[in-house]
Amino acid sequence: MKINFNLKNLNPVLKIFLKSFLIYTSIFFIIIVFIISAAGCSKKVDIKTLLKSKLSGEDEMNAAVDAVDNFFKYLQSDSLSEAFNLISSKDKSNHNFDDFKKEFKNVTKIVEVKINWVEVKNNIANVGIDLTDSYDNEEKVYKDLVVSLVKEEDGSWKINFWD
Repeated sequence: MKINFNLKNLNPVLKIFLKSFLIYTSIFFIIIVFIISAAGCSKKVDIKTLLKSKLSGEDEMNAAVDAVDNFFKYLQSDSLSEAFNLISSKDKSNHNFDDFKKEFKNVTKIVEVKINWVEVKNNIANVGIDLTDSYDNEEKVYKDLVVSLVKEEDGSWKINFWD
């Protein structure tokens, strides 16, 4: 006995089922092959290393922001020697404390410093600020100022004061 298998001889409902099954099965295998090949191309990253680098990046940003924040707090309280300690060693090698004091001889009173953003790339940081000062009881806002910092050999962030 010979069995002939022909789609023409099948029930129409069964034909639709088989065609759908073949189409969906083909699509499923194509998706699986794509996922496997894409997964093979991706770089494997250790979660611990990823978190550590993310957290250390945030620590660096926070340290740079703290240096800027402290610098302006010292200026606001007329603690120029403390502010001078936050100046980069390169600037200190080219200028002394008397030069620094002269820079602030005729400067208006700083009322507020608002830190807007921070960017750290390797040993350089930039911190975006808005500065409000007061002169003759009038306040003026300086928007989008950028404070540049450099990371010193001891790991601390210092202000690039004289560029």
